[in-house]
Amino acid sequence: MVVLTGIEKEQNVEEQLNETELLSSMFDNDVSIEDGGVVTINIKSNHFLLVLRCLYHELYPSHEPPIFTLIDMTNNTHASHVIDDILLESECTKLFTPGECVVYQWVVYITEYLESLDVFVAANSISPESEDTESDKVIADIENLQLLEDEFNASEIPIDIVYSEESKPHKSHPTPNIYTGSILTERKSHFQAHVSRVSCKKDIDNTMRTLLKNPKIAGATHNIMAYRYVNESGTLAQDYDDDGEAKAGGRLLELIDLMNVENLMVVVTRWYGGVLLGPARFKCINNIAKTTIIESGFHGNQADASKKKKKKK
Repeated sequence: MVVLTGIEKEQNVEEQLNETELLSSMFDNDVSIEDGGVVTINIKSNHFLLVLRCLYHELYPSHEPPIFTLIDMTNNTHASHVIDDILLESECTKLFTPGECVVYQWVVYITEYLESLDVFVAANSISPESEDTESDKVIADIENLQLLEDEFNASEIPIDIVYSEESKPHKSHPTPNIYTGSILTERKSHFQAHVSRVSCKKDIDNTMRTLLKNPKIAGATHNIMAYRYVNESGTLAQDYDDDGEAKAGGRLLELIDLMNVENLMVVVTRWYGGVLLGPARFKCINNIAKTTIIESGFHGNQADASKKKKKKK
């Protein structure tokens, strides 16, 4: 039996509070927090609805995951033929790492799972109510689902940003110092991160405008962005943009928040290669962002950020 010290108990309580605040801000009305550490989250897709109920306890997150259950609330009588709740619960349990909060990752994973089922339903013109659907076959088909290949060539992606005389930033907007990292390739999708120091909204707009002058970046499938800076009033301002990659911007913002970095903007460019990555794409986005932030030196040069009241701009 694990016996926690007083400090460990306090740390767990603080981590749980931080996670519930994040969940409430990210999912708003779909989250219900009850007395006794019970968190209920409605996870929806076009065809499905699952309810995730978690019971926080004193060993979470230092030693064990929260006790949880998945409740299928999809409005049809044959959902059990499509949704493999046993698989979901098993995969969610595997995602837990002692010392790290995991409920947010569960929500993202389950959302991706349901969205994959939506894609399968749409691609095969079937209804989730179909009695002949076997869950094992559905899962296997989703794993191998591919869309049409595009004509992307990774060697054509420029690492550095080059300006023509006409495209250089206006004098009133000095050229931002942008650090662009290397390219990460995962099953034909390509990811590249760009990092810049920012201290106001004008810096953010200028950085994005500068990046989009590069035709390859402007023509990418997604340019996911997140920023975090202390404004003139001393308030921590932060926000993100998914750019069509649902939930990716929020996860990117969570990353720079966890890295305790301020006055920074990160953009992750994704060129889609034709193969669905599922939840793995979020790992690629955050990994390339984290690597690029560290390589840029922005992380190591940051002073320890004091806890401030956060205000979203």
